[in-house]
Amino acid sequence: MKYITVLFLFISVSVFGQRLQQGQKLWSASNPLEIANFKMKINDTENEALYSQFSMSYQVSGFSFLSKNFNQKILNIFLGEASWINETILENQQAQLAFQQLQFDLSEVYTRKFRKQALIEKKKVLKGFDHLQVISNKLMSEFSQERALLIKETESGRNTQKLSEWKERIQGKLNDLNEFRYENKKKIKIARP
Repeated sequence: MKYITVLFLFISVSVFGQRLQQGQKLWSASNPLEIANFKMKINDTENEALYSQFSMSYQVSGFSFLSKNFNQKILNIFLGEASWINETILENQQAQLAFQQLQFDLSEVYTRKFRKQALIEKKKVLKGFDHLQVISNKLMSEFSQERALLIKETESGRNTQKLSEWKERIQGKLNDLNEFRYENKKKIKIARP
């Protein structure tokens, strides 16, 4: 009975740890960002109309390795409380919102890469959960570099030709990593090195 109580408490803590906090939004292909998701209001003519912050969060425990994949253990979260809307720039808000969504989509690409890499390196992670932080740090660095390139090449979303190219590229990557989407609960078989 004691074992069952401890197991129940452990599972409860793991599930509770996955709940989103106020202002946070989990990435979803069917539920894109909205203006209302940007909680920080600024009035500054020197900044963009909208700016987003994202987080790759993971909640992995000893029991996580019994699961079929890490898709619901590693999350791509939009941080609304740390994302702003510039109230002095009202024109082109929908275009800027679409540009922020594209960045959220790019963040999803790297979250899916994280899920895949964690599965590939499952044995290393079993030896120490700090290995997940190593993977996370590497992928967040890569994401930041690619995000900066996206912003530069599209001129913050204003170069429509480049924007279209980036949308296609990001959608292709999402499609390639489709089995690592949050909604997929099926077992993923993957070749390990």
